[in-house]
Amino acid sequence: MHLQGVADEIMCRDFSTTLKGPVKVWFSRLTPNSINTFKELSTQFASHFIRGHRYKKSTTCLMSIKQWEDEMLRSYITCFNKEALSIEKSDDKILVAAFTNGLRKGKFLFSLYKKDPKTMSDVLY
Repeated sequence: MHLQGVADEIMCRDFSTTLKGPVKVWFSRLTPNSINTFKELSTQFASHFIRGHRYKKSTTCLMSIKQWEDEMLRSYITCFNKEALSIEKSDDKILVAAFTNGLRKGKFLFSLYKKDPKTMSDVLY
């Protein structure tokens, strides 16, 4: 678009239509009318994402992970672990609580209630 001589205003508006995930979140948090040129937009974009800024997740996001009715336990564990690894600081008690909260009712869940594991290692063992 830049080579075609398209106006800055059009490039800025078109830029937002290509965004996904964290980039879309970043863009939506920009103050309206705070950027005047596409060069300014691209500079802010590059400086924000090149420095490796990551959005931190809290352990509360783990409470939304649920095992589907037809989902295998292995798949649920994989999904839960993937999210748990994205959390900077996590407490084992909270991880165990969130994990068991998301399990569907069944023999495995009831065996966890009986054994009362204190760590995720205990749960997975």
